[in-house]
This record gives sequence, C-alpha cells and structure tokens, in this order.
Amino acid sequence: MDTVTFGTKNSYTDFGLILSSKSVSLPRAKTKTVEVPGADGELDLTDVLTDEVKYSNRKLQFTFTVIDHFNGWAARLSQVTNYLHGRRLKVMMDWDKHYYYEGRCTVNSLKSKKRTATIVIDVDASPWKMERNAIYQPWEWDDFCFIDGIIRKNIFHVIGGAVGGQDITLINTRKPATPTVTCNVALVFTLNGVTVNVPPGTTVLNTTKLLEGENIVHIGASADDDIEITWKGGSL
Repeated sequence: MDTVTFGTKNSYTDFGLILSSKSVSLPRAKTKTVEVPGADGELDLTDVLTDEVKYSNRKLQFTFTVIDHFNGWAARLSQVTNYLHGRRLKVMMDWDKHYYYEGRCTVNSLKSKKRTATIVIDVDASPWKMERNAIYQPWEWDDFCFIDGIIRKNIFHVIGGAVGGQDITLINTRKPATPTVTCNVALVFTLNGVTVNVPPGTTVLNTTKLLEGENIVHIGASADDDIEITWKGGSL
C-alpha cells in the first residue's frame, strides 16, 4: 500500500487514511522574453541574470479514503487538520523514497458518503524535491535507489604543500548546490573558475556552486588534513 508521510506522521499508520489518488505536478519554469522590433522571434532573458532557470512552486494533491467513517470520524478529522492544515512540512512518498518535498499543507475538501469519507490534502511545495540521503545526514539504505541514486564520497585526505595542489571530483544532481567545507587547516578551494581562501573551521562557500554532474575541485592545503565537503542535492 502506498502511503504519504507529512512531517513525522504517516497517512496510514498514524491517521488510518488509505491513499486513493495522487497528483504531482512539475514546477513551471520562470521564463522571460522580450519582443525585439525589426527582428524575428523574441529575445529570451530567462537565465540572463543567474545563468540558470528558476522555477515556480509545484502542486501536490492527495485524496485519502476513510473506511467505516462513522466510528470516530470527527475525531479523525480533527487529528488530521490540527496536525497539518496551514503548516509547512516535509512530504515523503513511498513511491519516491529517496527524495522529499517541502511545502504548505492544506486540507482542501471533505466529503462523506454512506460507507466512506474522503479527505483531499493539497501541498504548495517548493519546486525542487530534495535528497533524503543528503551527505550530512545519517545514511538510510532502505530509502536508497540503486537505479539513479548517488553514493558520494565527501571526506577527502589532502596533502599540504603538494606541488600545484590536487583535484577531487564532486557529483551533484540537477539543482545547483552551495558546498560547505570543514577543515583544520587553511585551504585554497577552486570550483568552476571561482577561487576561495578557506580558513580552518566550517565555511559555507556562498560564492561557489556545484552544477549538475561531475564537478572538478582544485584544492591547495597548508598542511596534511582530512577535509569534509557537504551539500544538499535536488531534482525536478
């Protein structure tokens, strides 16, 4: 049976709701075009400012059925609405276990028949679905997808004073991601043409971005050390 988890509560085990239908829309790309007089077509300015496409929120909708709703229906309804109505929660689905969505939840409608009742829950979700097995979270093999999941190495041993430094490869999914570096020595971190001097400690490299696919990072270190690089991947 497919179920949906809202925050920490499961639709079936916590609320006794049976999922009868679901709808997950794709986010709309935020496009911008300008008519150019005297020229064919239009000028596309969609990714001029940020070099990447931005997206609107996506809509999720779930319809649940309650069997034999006469027994405790009012209490069940209050339990569901008090927990999620109007709240921003993580939403996890059994059929897409290695990602989660996040958005504002709304109990859209309630309908009652002779033997059953239905609850429709809408979620105004962020455009990206985020990896549950983010590299700074405890690993969950039960949720890992062996078809398109990525096993990442994020702790690297760097050799200080090495001639020219050394290269490491970081693999990212579709959503551009900002890396965070934790180290005990000073580093010089170069990614996609941007160089940052990283002091000892934990530093968020806001001026750099990991792009989709393999990213080659060049690192120069003041001394030998194990460094940790973390980020959160996302997909459409």
